[in-house]
Amino acid sequence: RALLGAPGLVLFDEPSQGLAPKVVQDVMSTVLRLKSEGVAVVLVEQNVASALAVADRVCVMQAGCIVHVGSAQAMRDDLALQRRWLGI
Repeated sequence: RALLGAPGLVLFDEPSQGLAPKVVQDVMSTVLRLKSEGVAVVLVEQNVASALAVADRVCVMQAGCIVHVGSAQAMRDDLALQRRWLGI
């Protein structure tokens, strides 16, 4: 419904929560499509793999505070960074 008004920005809050893996793929494909159409997307997500697959930038929150900001590519490429901030 939010997409019908041609928004310039969309906030997704835990869009993968409780969904089957195929549906999560569909949701993330929609996020990528929106990005390619020039729509800004803010994605709040605990499914790290899905979020990193579509993100350009990453903000990591811990106890309500932002503890890390950087490029998603750097987070994808740096296992030590993932362990430090994401616990994986």
